[in-house]
Amino acid sequence: MRPRSSVLVIGAIFLTAGCTGTPTPIASGPPSSHHLVAPPTIANTLTVQGVEDGRTVLLSDGTRIRMAGLAAPEECWAGAATAFAKAFLLDKPVKVDPGDPAIVDEVPLWLEDGTEYALLAVSQGVLRHASPHDAAFRDAEDAAAKAGLGLWGDPCRGQPKGPTSTPAPPPPAASTPKPAPTTTTTAPVFGCAITYRVTYRWNGGYNADVTIINTGNAPISGWTLRWTFTRGQIVTDMWNATAKQNGADVSATNVSYSATIPAGAKQVVGYTGSNRADNPDPIGFSVNDHPCQIR
Repeated sequence: MRPRSSVLVIGAIFLTAGCTGTPTPIASGPPSSHHLVAPPTIANTLTVQGVEDGRTVLLSDGTRIRMAGLAAPEECWAGAATAFAKAFLLDKPVKVDPGDPAIVDEVPLWLEDGTEYALLAVSQGVLRHASPHDAAFRDAEDAAAKAGLGLWGDPCRGQPKGPTSTPAPPPPAASTPKPAPTTTTTAPVFGCAITYRVTYRWNGGYNADVTIINTGNAPISGWTLRWTFTRGQIVTDMWNATAKQNGADVSATNVSYSATIPAGAKQVVGYTGSNRADNPDPIGFSVNDHPCQIR
């Protein structure tokens, strides 16, 4: 068991205060018993040169490692997990304890301030843990699930987690055909609503979720979400959509797997942004040039 520090977390992991550029989660909730992990004394500080996915990175010494303690990314949150890893790790100094150099699939990794990245990612709902015997990881995942963070919220909410799968239902028994019911055709009506939530803040940057809610009576097949910043914010990364920015105006166009939003359903667009002194919510949200209600 590696030594753990005594930094208490509330609802999610709160990173050490006072370090320039150190992210501070804004999730809140009851006190948790899990702690940050203090790295052992390690002389070799490396830099992350590439991020393959939410738990696999390339280091400056040419080593490709998979971080210990993290399960494979969930399909519905894989893009967000990669973006989270890029925001916290890419071009950043990290400490690793490779142990046996022949084993690169389970390597602990710490941020420069002593935070264990795997525990941070689990606490924010970015990935599930793969350390069933470690109480800190169990507590971090439970807290993220209760708070509905990351993959425990939309669009992953209610989807099976992990490698288990639901068996296919048996075919229905043969029955006497019934006359087709008489149906009436309703004209399609377009409707949309938006919820906006900053999920993570740090000095000069933040992560946010923009949730599109289809309030119409027909699926939205292919969409472009637009909004306008008011304080010079800049989108630096985005998942579940492709971003374009022209001055203060931002457009987010669906990718292949997010193109259809059924009637009554939701689609989350997450992004990483940079900001200056303040960070007010964007204005002028629309989908396919239809203004959307803000909830």
